[in-house]
Amino acid sequence: MSVQDQTTWDADGDSGLLPRSRATHTIARADAVPASRIVELRKQPEKDGPDAGTESIAARPEREGVGPPANSAIHRILVSAGPVRPEPGKRPKASYTRFEASPPDELWQSDFTHWPIATVPGAVVVSRLDDHSRNPLHARAFATVTMDDVQATFLQACAEHGIPARTLTDNGTVYTTRPISATPGRSERTLALMGVRQSNGRPCHPQTQGKIERYHRALGRRTPGEAYRAKGKALPDPELAARTQAKLDEQRHRETTAGSPGTTAGSPGTTRRKPIPKDERAEPARADVTIGPRIHRVDRRGCVTQNNIAGKRRIFNLGKHNAGRMAELLIDHGRAVAADLETGEILADQTLDATREYQYRKPANDVNDAPRQM
Repeated sequence: MSVQDQTTWDADGDSGLLPRSRATHTIARADAVPASRIVELRKQPEKDGPDAGTESIAARPEREGVGPPANSAIHRILVSAGPVRPEPGKRPKASYTRFEASPPDELWQSDFTHWPIATVPGAVVVSRLDDHSRNPLHARAFATVTMDDVQATFLQACAEHGIPARTLTDNGTVYTTRPISATPGRSERTLALMGVRQSNGRPCHPQTQGKIERYHRALGRRTPGEAYRAKGKALPDPELAARTQAKLDEQRHRETTAGSPGTTAGSPGTTRRKPIPKDERAEPARADVTIGPRIHRVDRRGCVTQNNIAGKRRIFNLGKHNAGRMAELLIDHGRAVAADLETGEILADQTLDATREYQYRKPANDVNDAPRQM
């Protein structure tokens, strides 16, 4: 007889040597939340619109301090009451391979969907969410969506939440030019300059972007916002940004030294000519051009560049001390206004010179032209 058996026999006698039950000592009370309450919790989300699955139902009493039944018990109650019909042929969840980014902002997913609204029946909604928490970060509706629109929504989301380490989208041409060209698009270059790595799912395989495709709920019965704020965020790659900037600088240098059209001051057929002395500059004639707001990052020269303004690329000088800031540029009947995206500070307010590529800097009455360190 072992020491343990001897101790048991001393305490319980001969009955202590009989086989013991392996059942758990404590059993969760399924009646702590009545079946009628479970059915009620199922009906209310269906009426209001949120998710009404077993996880969401269990989360409600749990947040009220009451231990809920197991998900399987909730499912049996709903099947018995009628709101849920069993689907025996459905593929089990355990057969799927799931992925979740570890910290917030390690990966942002983005997609756009057609969604009719009152004023625009064929509206397109561009949205972004954080892969780790499923937290919706930004959503904006457009009549039609372009690569510039996608880039603007990304920069707006960055201004609100910080810059992610990586993005994940499908292969739509508003996200990537890879399927149709070896040259990166403007949006792809912007990501690289910011140190953000870009990933694209396999064609005809939307499961890769499943979270943004279906807006899955967060794990652990936490809200997406709680999961998003629970950990430190991932950051973009500064080495990628530096390499991309170096490649652009090298390309511009080669074009300048080779005398490429459109880059050398005074070359034939270009809109960028040699500088005019400041005392000889005159107010240009206003062109009746209106273009909606676009978001830009001020480059290290203190400039922002935008294409297709009166048929040409235009460069606006906002001042070197504004380098790195996020700015919104609006053209209103030939008047160009640039404002800081975060503070609303007017960085430039001037008449568009449609005869030139480079727009001379003209701050708004010197009101906001103070150095940033003041």
